Order: sequence, then C-alpha cells, then structure tokens
Amino acid sequence: MKKTFTTRLTAMALVTVLTGSFASSLAFAETTAPTSPVAMKSDMRLAIDNGVVEGYGDTDYRGTNAATRAEVVTMINRAAKLQSADSSTATFTDLATWQKQAVANAVAAKLISGFADGTFHPNAAVTRQELAELIVKVVTGGQLPQVNENVLNYFKDSASIAKDSRPYVAYAVISGIFTPTLDGNFNPTAEVTRDEVAKALKPILFKVVDILTTNDIHGKIEVGFDKKRNQGQGGIETFGGIVSDFRAVNPKGTVVVDGGDAWQGTLISNTTNGQSVMDTMAQVQYDAAAIGNHEFDFGRDVLIDNIKRAKFPILGANIIDAQTGKRVDWTQPYVIVEKDGLKIGIIGFATPQTTTTTKSTNIEGLSFVNPVPLAKELSAELRAKGVDIIMVTSHLPGEQNQKSAEIISELADLAKGTGNGTLDAIVGGHSHMRVAGIVNGIPVVEAQSWLYAVGHIQLFVDKSTKQVVSSNASLLETYTNLTTADADIHQTVEDYKAKISGKSGEVEVVVAEPLNRKSFRFEANGGADRDGATQLGNSITDAMRASEKSDIAFTNIGGIRTDIDKGELTYSEMFEVLPFGNYNVTGTMTAAQIKKALEVTDKYTNLPAIQFSGLKVEWDNTKPLGEKYSKITLADGTPIYVDGKFNTDRTFKVTTNDFMATGTGDGFTVFGEVKDWKDGAIMLDAWVNHVNTLKAAGKELSVQDDGRDVRLDLKK
Repeated sequence: MKKTFTTRLTAMALVTVLTGSFASSLAFAETTAPTSPVAMKSDMRLAIDNGVVEGYGDTDYRGTNAATRAEVVTMINRAAKLQSADSSTATFTDLATWQKQAVANAVAAKLISGFADGTFHPNAAVTRQELAELIVKVVTGGQLPQVNENVLNYFKDSASIAKDSRPYVAYAVISGIFTPTLDGNFNPTAEVTRDEVAKALKPILFKVVDILTTNDIHGKIEVGFDKKRNQGQGGIETFGGIVSDFRAVNPKGTVVVDGGDAWQGTLISNTTNGQSVMDTMAQVQYDAAAIGNHEFDFGRDVLIDNIKRAKFPILGANIIDAQTGKRVDWTQPYVIVEKDGLKIGIIGFATPQTTTTTKSTNIEGLSFVNPVPLAKELSAELRAKGVDIIMVTSHLPGEQNQKSAEIISELADLAKGTGNGTLDAIVGGHSHMRVAGIVNGIPVVEAQSWLYAVGHIQLFVDKSTKQVVSSNASLLETYTNLTTADADIHQTVEDYKAKISGKSGEVEVVVAEPLNRKSFRFEANGGADRDGATQLGNSITDAMRASEKSDIAFTNIGGIRTDIDKGELTYSEMFEVLPFGNYNVTGTMTAAQIKKALEVTDKYTNLPAIQFSGLKVEWDNTKPLGEKYSKITLADGTPIYVDGKFNTDRTFKVTTNDFMATGTGDGFTVFGEVKDWKDGAIMLDAWVNHVNTLKAAGKELSVQDDGRDVRLDLKK
C-alpha cells in the first residue's frame, strides 16, 4: 500500500532540535501561512482589549521595549486581578505613586519581593527566568510547580538556568509561554519585551486547551533511535510521558487525539491485529482517533471489531455505504468531551484517497466523501448541542512549503473550505510530513509518523463567551531525554515484545551495505526519492520473480516502508519493510500492457517509480506522459517495446502484489485488465526465502545498480 515517508522539515516547534540540516527552517510555534485571509488579534491587542496593558498617552504600546519590573507587576496585577492590599505596605523607597498599589498586591501575593536595601528597582528589566517564575506563581496559586524538568534538556544552555527557577521555566516551556530561540538556547537572563509579557499573560487571561496529536503510528510503539543524535526517539511510552507532562501543567484542558493509520506496520502490532497499539493508546487515554486507510488492511471485520473493543472512540464521519448513501453504522462521526468546563466536539474524517490507497476488496461498497460539506453540517449540529469548541482529527494529508510556510493538500482544503467559526482546530495524517501553521484562521498540524513528532495545538478561550480568541500550532520532538517514559506503558510494550521475541530476532541474512528506497540516481536527479529503480525495490522484485518463476515482477514503491542498515538483518526488520501482508499474484500481460504499467508516474514526483525485475528499460523524462519509454526488453534481451514497435508474438508471465492487481491501487489501472491472476507466496515470505539462499551459500545481501533502469535525459 502506498504512503510517502518524505519528511519535509517545516514549521518546527517547542522541543525541535536545531541541527545544521534544518537550521534555516521556518521554526517554532505559531507559524502562520501567509495566504491566510483571517487576521487574528495579536497577543498585545488581546492584552490591551482586556485592560491589562496601557499605552504611553498615545497609540504606541512599545511592544519591543524591554519590560520593567514595575510594568510587569502592573500587568500581572490587572490580568490576575490580585487581591487589593494596603498600598502603604509597599515601603520601597524608589516607587512612583502609580506603582505602589500593584507592587503591594504582588508582594502580598508572594509573587515578588524587593532588595535588602529597601528598594524595588522598578525600572530594572525583567529576565526570561524571572518572568517564568512570576507567571507560573500566578497560575499555580503560589505553589511550587510539580513538573518534569527533563524538558529543559532541549536547551543547550540548560545548565545556566538558576536552580530555583528551573521548575518554573520547565512549567512555562510546556505551557508554551516562551517561544524557543533559533539557536536552541533558553537565554534565561535575557531581558523580556512588553510583547513577550503580553504573550505570557494569556494563560492567566484565558482558559487554555492543549491538543496533543499523533498520526501514522503504524505499529511503531517501541522506542526508536536517532543515530545522528545518538539519542532514543519515539515510542508510545515516550509519548505517554509527554502527555503526562502536559497534564501536570494543564490537568483539566489537555486533549489527546490520533489521525489514523495507528496499528498497521510492525510485527508487534500486526501479529495481534493492532491490539498492542490499542492497549497502549488506551493507557495514554486518547480522547479520539480517526480511521486511516491502513485501518482496513486486516479486513473490514477486524476494523469493526477493533472499533468495538477500543477504549476510546475511533471516528469516521465521511465513510458512506454506497448502497444506502448513508454513513456506515459501525463507526460514529464525532464525540463530545468536556475539558475544564468546555464542551469540545471532535469530528473524525478518513481521507478520500482511501479509495485508491487501500486494497479494493477491503473497502468494497464504501465511499469516502469530501469532508468539507460534512464539516459544516456536523459543526452546526454540534453547536446546536451546546458545544463550545469544534475540532477535527483526520487522516487528511498536508504538505507545507519550507520557505513560505504555505500549507496545501486536503488538510488545507478543509480549513479553506469551511467558514469562520466552523472549526477551531484540524489534525491531519497520511502524508507523513511535518506540518504546523494557521490556515483560514484555523490551526492545523500533522506530526510526521512513527511517533517521531507530536503535534501541539493550543487554543486560548475567553472565560465568559467560551470562544477561541487565539491559537497556535507547533510540533514537539519525542527524544527520550525530554521526558520520563510512562512505566506502565513501557511494561505493556515489553510484554508484547516478549511474545514475539523468538521470531522477531531471527537473523535471515547479513547485509553488506545499507539498503534504502532512494533511487540509484538520487544524487543526479536533484534528490527525488521516487525515480525508478532502488536497492530495496530490486531485491524485493527479484525475490517475487524467483518465487513465482515469472518473466517480470512489479511492485509499488509506496509498499516498501523503511530502509535497512548494514549488518545482521532480522525477520522483524524485514517485516517492517513489507508489513502489509501482501501476496504475489501472477498473470499474463501483453507488451502494450507492460509499457502502460511502466508509464504510470508517481503523484509525489511525477516520475515513473514502479519497482521491477526481469526488465531492462530506457526512458526520457523530457518526453510526454505515456511516451517516456523508448526501449523495453526482458533481462535476456527479448524485445517488448523497441524502436516504437511492440512484441506481439508472445505474452509475458508477470507477478505483482494483490494490492496492485486490483487495478485500483496507486493509479496502476492496467493491472485491472488482467483476467487470469493466480495467488502465490506472501511477498515477505518470498523475500525471506530469497535472502536465505544467500545466507546458505555464505554470501551477504548486496544490491548494486545493474543497469536495469536507464534514464536517458540524465545521460545527455
């Protein structure tokens, strides 16, 4: 089944690790797509409108000026409506008359104190760590915050944060009070501006809803490892720790949702039909999840059973029974949850692409309709039920331009297609990309895949009207040193690992060099991943062809899910490359049909990307669509299409996978013309058997470019 794993580092946020590879990325929270037609109020304007900030007798509020101690205390006094104290108790010798009441109130509330010489230093600048302490003391009622300080490991200068300030800074960082700097430092003693104070006051002025999002977990519940950083990454126990950190800061207002494709993709998940993933998601206490296209991979009966057994709602508002024209009855369109006195409606959508990215027999009789009209309809229905906030969790894909921050694809289409006030937040999935920003005034996120990032949407809600007045969207990293893993979830994962340990650790072959899904001409073609033959594609299709003794084998690049490192290759690792349980099917094709299959271009690169064995081809990308291939022969030189002529003297025995054989997968309609498909070996089994022959012969697995795929325009 098809899915791109291209990661385009775009709007990074909070705990993003700034390395040289993306130091120039559009960074951090509140990234706004420049095409957004909706102008939301600035933090300073919100503070002004709420009577917290006053000007200097003119319309200039000096937002970029350094904020003084007296100014910050005055703003906090107004925002928090501190209890009035006797102003005469403010005996500091250097206070102006206008400063005394606010300072007296703050001192009485034990938010701040003066100096030993009896002065207050009202005109001194306030540092970042001092502002964190002031704001957090207000939010916690003066209590020392109980918060995980591991989040501070994000900052390169973490050691320079004062010991007494560390819990307050950690709390403030998790709360989103501070936007991290591009250099990866916190800069604890840097002066804060009046604009920064206005931003920091928002958790005092408004109710805060923190929405934490995942998507495309694909069974990757075990902790992974980032070799470049030499650091553990991902894992649902890590995500559980992050959720716990947010719930410690915002216990009443934290929402957790998933954007689909949760359980298909690893041995630890597939052997239980996703139960290991559902169990650990239940431990995290997700509020809702959307149905992804790969939720259908185990068959519709398994999906329906999983929905019934899940301890959290799994939603699909746009899945329609084609016969009745009505929504299917085995899933629900939305759920209403209550957080901090707010009713939050969560609508779930599948992607309309499910029709072409899922095996057709698993979705027979279903249609996946445009979510925009349904979003409007269901939003009105939820508002009528007294819902205050409406959000979508979905498997709708997004894509974000690294330079302009513009967000496109179905995720943006939903935001642009709904009117103001229809939706307050949108979560996506499917494309495995990093997306965070504002579209049509609506915060949208997609958090890569495999739990290697977490989406974070923050909504600030007026306490009286219960309307969202401000929002931002960002991404959080999931490196294991930034939180404390959830011990109970860790144990659940270990229990499931133990059940599969024998088979998963079985070494099938030794790999001579890293094998990946990049084209052999990756460097020569400008870095397009999906451009013809690849190492893994060659190895897998060679195995398919050998298993079925066919002339030719084809598979789709999107069904090859991960790369392989050098060294011992285990069954579990091979499973993760081919996790979908697809099997070989073999039938008869003509020369014209073979050329038609080769001419199909990948929707992400607009280049031919089908993986094949048994052929030698030459093609030119400057030629029109459908006319790119000039020479196609069997590996032994037998012509198929040469000098503009098809070989009509014979047909060819062709093997592909059951997904492509339907003629509805990834645009390869030509396979639907074949009428004599016969089932063969499981693709994974065929590949394992293929590499086992190398192992038996004392050889390592090595895949070099054998010249089967020649792109002529790069040779010119």
